[in-house]
Amino acid sequence: MKLFHKIYSVLAALTLCFGMVACSPDEHDLGDAGLTKADLNEGTGFVIEYDESNPNIVTLKSKLPSSYQVLWDEPQGRVQGSEVTLKIPFAGTYACRMGVETRGGILYGDSCTFKVDQFCAEFVDNPLWTYITGGVGKSKKWYLDVDGKGVCRYFVGPLYFYGTDDCWESVTNGETISGDSWSWTADFAGNGSWMFPSNPTGADYGYMEFDLNNGANITVHDAVKGVTSKGTFMLDTDNHTMKMTDAALLHDPDHDAIVTNWTSMKVLSLTEDHLQLGVIRDNSTEGPALLVYNFISEEYRDNWTPTISTGEVTPTLQDDWKDFVEPKNQNVVTYKLAEDDGAFDWCNLDGSQKNLSGLETIAGVGDLTLVMNHSKQTYSVTTPEGNTVTGTYALSDKGVYTFSAGLPVVQLSTNGTAVFKANADKTLRIMSIALNGESNGLSDLWLGSAERDDQGNTVQYMGYHFKPYVAGNTVKKYSAVLYCGDNTTWTFQNSDPVYITTEGTYTVTTNGSLSEDGKIIYLQVDKLLKDHPNADIIIKDVKVDGKSIDFNDAAITRTVDDSANGGKYNGRRYFYNPWASDNAFASSVLTFAKSLSVTFEVKFDTGSVKLK
Repeated sequence: MKLFHKIYSVLAALTLCFGMVACSPDEHDLGDAGLTKADLNEGTGFVIEYDESNPNIVTLKSKLPSSYQVLWDEPQGRVQGSEVTLKIPFAGTYACRMGVETRGGILYGDSCTFKVDQFCAEFVDNPLWTYITGGVGKSKKWYLDVDGKGVCRYFVGPLYFYGTDDCWESVTNGETISGDSWSWTADFAGNGSWMFPSNPTGADYGYMEFDLNNGANITVHDAVKGVTSKGTFMLDTDNHTMKMTDAALLHDPDHDAIVTNWTSMKVLSLTEDHLQLGVIRDNSTEGPALLVYNFISEEYRDNWTPTISTGEVTPTLQDDWKDFVEPKNQNVVTYKLAEDDGAFDWCNLDGSQKNLSGLETIAGVGDLTLVMNHSKQTYSVTTPEGNTVTGTYALSDKGVYTFSAGLPVVQLSTNGTAVFKANADKTLRIMSIALNGESNGLSDLWLGSAERDDQGNTVQYMGYHFKPYVAGNTVKKYSAVLYCGDNTTWTFQNSDPVYITTEGTYTVTTNGSLSEDGKIIYLQVDKLLKDHPNADIIIKDVKVDGKSIDFNDAAITRTVDDSANGGKYNGRRYFYNPWASDNAFASSVLTFAKSLSVTFEVKFDTGSVKLK
């Protein structure tokens, strides 16, 4: 997305530069900065003309030289051109204004009005009017194409991204157009967490209802904000634009601030079942783009059924997966929910995580414990509150657990959206497993409960991330990273992580270069202190560009991560802190051109707290 924007910005800048060189003082292709609002008013800058044979046809005609780039803010939307002809179906008083592009931006004249005295039925005979309203005397509801379970019915997501010049011709007709034209049909499954961060798993956003009852009327019910607006709309079937009055396009609240005009939009596509409306993103650091909101009709939504594939989509597990979840050398395996490593997420039918959670986890969910005795086929589940459910279980060859006494219901997220529970038939399915590279044992187990649509079809899973404990000892690994950054630009070049599984000596290396000024350097081992509060990180060797330097380990600051959400469990050793006065090294000593390498020893229990 950003790459596209940069390319178009460069092209635009080049076009502007060459245009300015080529123009003579008498040419005004960008308008004349000396123009005033009065020069663009009705009578002075343009005229309003009624068609003699049909007074519902109104033409706005510029009086300026043809070299001016003229824009119109008119009842059916915003268009460009020295002349625009409007087909107004309904009687009423309508506003319009003229603008021109200048080197200082768009300059608009004062708004003026014109009147239409009668209804013209032939102008609403166009199929697009019927598609969007149901026809004269009828109404039709349109819903943003995503629901509270994150299910999209017609489109792959409720919001697509296009170039600012994209339109009906490029989207519906498939024509190649000039200007800023590109597209990204963002799927909600893969992009919901950043696209709609307030509702990363979907929501009921409400509806828009269009009708042709004594005019073109619209009702917008915003279910998220709890607000209903009523107004009117005008549809330009020739230019494929729409404009709303006293109402605005239904959209998510996360994009409120980056669009300044939610009432004037392009119609990208429209059929009996689906509708795409685009607004310009004009107030974002990411640059301009066309945000296209995707809607489906109420009838389509209510009668939709998911496409049933010829073969059932299920997680694919490696051939020997059972040897890891029921290890032959250990009859009893204890699992705990991975509180500090993503306790839950929504999963696709193939078992892959959607990375949609974005929800705050309730403290203490890591105490949710599942004990499996595969020699006796028994299980016990203990909640964070200490309540226990026991019974027998069966594990199918497809990775489906059936629990005789079911499972307790445990709330996992603070908003109540994520809940640990079994399916109605007392089952959970294995979504995926992961192995510990060092021990070749099980490191991660994802279990999932099915989420189904109104027809009972599984559309996704609520996934639960468990970590195994063997004979009461956690199979844990801790990530160690050497952070080397510039504290003025806040850019970092960090080492690859080294995973600590046992006490011992490890080495991390940052490749690159770091100048003398403005540096911050520290070694951090994540989550080490949660399991080992008396642990210590002892520096054994420091190499700058491959050469060891002298140091005193005791002088290198011992501390913890000062960030929220569990930072206190991350052990740190500061080699250079720009805000400290007692650094063990001078800034110049840690300046490197090729690499900085640190060898350190980890001890799990020193008998006292060292990192604090």
